[in-house]
Amino acid sequence: MKITFVGAGKMGGAILESLLKTKMAKSSEITVFEANPERASQLAKQLKIKTAATLESAFAGADVVFLAVKPQDLGNLLAQTKWRVDVPVHRKPGTVSLQPLFISIAAGKTTAWLEAALPRGSRVVRAMPNLALAAGEGMTGLCAGTHATKSDLRLATRVFSRAGKTVVLPESQFDALTALSGSGPAFFAYFLQAMTDAGAALGLAPETAATLATQTFLGTARVLSENGTTPENFMRAVASPKGTTAAGLEVLAKSTLRGVTTKTLAAAARRGKQLNN
Repeated sequence: MKITFVGAGKMGGAILESLLKTKMAKSSEITVFEANPERASQLAKQLKIKTAATLESAFAGADVVFLAVKPQDLGNLLAQTKWRVDVPVHRKPGTVSLQPLFISIAAGKTTAWLEAALPRGSRVVRAMPNLALAAGEGMTGLCAGTHATKSDLRLATRVFSRAGKTVVLPESQFDALTALSGSGPAFFAYFLQAMTDAGAALGLAPETAATLATQTFLGTARVLSENGTTPENFMRAVASPKGTTAAGLEVLAKSTLRGVTTKTLAAAARRGKQLNN
């Protein structure tokens, strides 16, 4: 299977490395088109993959194309492409299509937008992963375009499942998905930094506070994920009456944290809609 990456920044690079790490693809099967020459040279040397000088040459012969450039740059990039892929208007069951499967991770770009920007009849799967897939703990939402087959969606699911969990959702829920799990790691990191700073304010060395906060965060996530415990039940188990945890939770309950969190996700979701326009 020949795979092309259009863009190999942090997210695209994480997907690429995951494919190689899990042996779902060989380095000889991967070609990267990267606008940044230094990044392209680094990838070629580090991962022993091929790089393409032009987008047209990158597409040639590809079975799967990952569109991993910034959403605000994707429109111009596709508009300037001189397509050399043969895209059949009608695909009969059992026939082989010469067009690649396009998997897009561009936030806010709907499958309808992608199908309009790509050659007619293109098979598109839209994916919204998060950067945690670099550690094998990613969360990716998927939906299929008009022309994508069940096999296409299964392939995309297999790719992202190697580096975490996946969920297939209606595209109407993708702005919410993007806000919660796509942007979510940065929001969790923000709170983690706040916990670290608060620990340092209590007299801990910053490095020690960071270690305590990060490991506590990791352990809590693992317990909730593996034991099937709800956050509410977990808090109840940790907090004894009139204890230290109960004292802290009382402050949180009286704060505006829930309202701020709602506003944070709403702002991210709104931006996702704006990117589509």
